[in-house]
Amino acid sequence: MLTPRLVPTDKKIAGVPMGTFVKGGTTTSAWDKYKARQYKQSDAHRRHQDRQRDAVKAASRSSGVRAALHSMQLSRPDNPRVCLLYKARDSALDRQSICELVRTPTDQDEQAFTLVLVCPKCLERTGRQDDAQIMVNSMNKRMWLDESKRALWVDQESGMSYMLAGTITTGELCHCTALGCDWKFRIDDSVLYGSHHYNL
Repeated sequence: MLTPRLVPTDKKIAGVPMGTFVKGGTTTSAWDKYKARQYKQSDAHRRHQDRQRDAVKAASRSSGVRAALHSMQLSRPDNPRVCLLYKARDSALDRQSICELVRTPTDQDEQAFTLVLVCPKCLERTGRQDDAQIMVNSMNKRMWLDESKRALWVDQESGMSYMLAGTITTGELCHCTALGCDWKFRIDDSVLYGSHHYNL
């Protein structure tokens, strides 16, 4: 039987080091440069897709022929949504957020779903929703959707209306999986209680 052995090398390992967070919550310059490149690339992709979408709309208007642009994206207008109330220490700071539910079929002819929400701690730290998204899957977390509470909800700030799929409840604590984030939460009837409610 062969025993694996480490071979020392003088070559520098390419890429961002795995341990980028150090005591005190700061990041290395390598990590910061990596994230800056990632943000720049994401913004370029969004601008490119916006140009594609504009070209498709212009072609549809000028030719009278319906054109369509298809891409793999999470946010679809036909995906069901729920409205979560994020409870803060100070109730005056409570805020509502529209979250998406993505349904996925299972082998048991059931509908599993993934709840997509935003981690407020990551959003505050990075300022970007790209780095603040959390996905909770009903296949590996106990989570229920009460469809008897379907309702039309109107956002008072934007005036946009949404048909809500119902209310969400999780049967256990969930947590943000972002590197360096320890935020935990539980959802009860679409009311979200964060880490500070549990002294975590």
